[in-house]
Amino acid sequence: GEPTPCGQIDFGEKFLEALKQNYMSFEGGCLVKMNKYQVESLLTKSFHTVLSDTACHSLERYGDKTKGFLGFCDSGENHTPILLDHKELVPVASQEGATSLPCRFHTREGLRISALDQITEMIMKQNVDQQCQEDTGSEACQAESGGDSKQKEIHLYAVPAGRVFMFAPAYVGEIFHLPHVPGAGDNPIYLEVLSLEPRVFDVFNFFSREESKELVDRAIAETKESHRIKRSTTGASTNNVNSRRTSESGFDTNGKTAVKVKKRCFKALGFDEYWESHADGLQILRYNISKAYNSHLDWIEDNTGQLEHDYESGGVGGNRFATILMYMSDLEEEDGGETVFPKAWPPNLPEEQRLGRNEILEQLRISEYGNVLERGSWEEDLVVSCRSKLSVRPHSSRAVLFYSQYPNGDVDPFSLHGACPVLNKQKYAANLWVWNTPRSGYAGAPIKEKFRKNKEQSGASSPSIGFLKIVATFHNSGNDPNMKSAELFYEDSFWGKLGPDDPPLAVNTYQGHNWNIKVGGKVVKALAIQEKDGEKQTFTI
Repeated sequence: GEPTPCGQIDFGEKFLEALKQNYMSFEGGCLVKMNKYQVESLLTKSFHTVLSDTACHSLERYGDKTKGFLGFCDSGENHTPILLDHKELVPVASQEGATSLPCRFHTREGLRISALDQITEMIMKQNVDQQCQEDTGSEACQAESGGDSKQKEIHLYAVPAGRVFMFAPAYVGEIFHLPHVPGAGDNPIYLEVLSLEPRVFDVFNFFSREESKELVDRAIAETKESHRIKRSTTGASTNNVNSRRTSESGFDTNGKTAVKVKKRCFKALGFDEYWESHADGLQILRYNISKAYNSHLDWIEDNTGQLEHDYESGGVGGNRFATILMYMSDLEEEDGGETVFPKAWPPNLPEEQRLGRNEILEQLRISEYGNVLERGSWEEDLVVSCRSKLSVRPHSSRAVLFYSQYPNGDVDPFSLHGACPVLNKQKYAANLWVWNTPRSGYAGAPIKEKFRKNKEQSGASSPSIGFLKIVATFHNSGNDPNMKSAELFYEDSFWGKLGPDDPPLAVNTYQGHNWNIKVGGKVVKALAIQEKDGEKQTFTI
């Protein structure tokens, strides 16, 4: 999660020898093909072998520097959230006989390293760059480098077990190209850094104006009480109305466009699998004139301590770690409606050009929309922040990413943000919150220790530990004409078409997950996943 390398190695004989020796420890080196968890274990051990003892160790207050890179990858049981694939991790054995959990590895752009072929390709690319550095005149090198003969380095980003990948920006204006993530119109997504603290990014090609319209139209037409657009609430409960959140909102959990956007979001954030339990539904927001939302954190705080879910993400808990905001309306400079980060200054505005409170209020009150807000109100105070601090102006199909956590899971207080009052027109937006663990109410969600002990004493099993990943395959035999237009849903979230001419759908799932076959929007078959039925299960309709 940091832009500065913690260590450097030469992908030469020493590393390749370490890779070979450690590979032989996997079933005597007889594995024809390694899965991604074995690859991560192999890479973790190999990097630990060649890195110096002082490089890439844990910098956390609870970390053990003496363990070197292994101490970075394994933060200990009190700071390693248990994710749904925890049982799949392949521990790394040290020379002392102890075992450690492995890191995950990503490219700078978030692509997860899941096969040794990816490392081989990187090394080969580096060798070509080295040759071109020595022979800058060849046509092949000119074509390869675009005329830039500077040797390129291989940058890998290690993520400790139980943690999630985060982009590591070095400067405002830096670009991250994600060619592996097709966005709107199949154009690859790319990011531009807007701020380092908090980490805020413009996300280009994330969604289209057509998708924006589809989401808004569906939200307006929604009639289900739990999903329709109504006065927004706040906090862990869905019943808390905040006088300083005057927007309206609804949720789209299973619309085809919403599901497509959610899956796209996961890929952009560095996930190589879509986990429904790691995201809230897509929240559709409507702000009429004068409506706003005072500054707040997306990270949820359990103020009472009486909630069963463990929200302390810096330990083993789970909370929102990333938010993608999607704007669906075009608003001009004087129309308001920006997203403001009140603890951050605009990065490219000299200090002497910053406006003071009184100057901003005077400009607002004499403007065309000066009578929209009550004088002395919290909405006016919010406008002061909106016009002096870091803010993002909406326009249709613009998307913004920011993180609510640091890479170690601690809450980032600089991610405080607010929705500025709309002074003209109407603003539609949507946001998707992504969690570092399954969220409350889902299998595998972290539970506070005191509640977990109560469950164990009563004989109930903890939903946070021991889940077996199950590969379920859904197939339409074509024998039932009523299933001609069948579709697969995870609970209420659309997953894919399952007609007789559609390919089988294979998913990673877990004990207690409920899958529904729908025809014409109605559930015609409900399927519950049970561990007793094995690691590979096939469902045929």
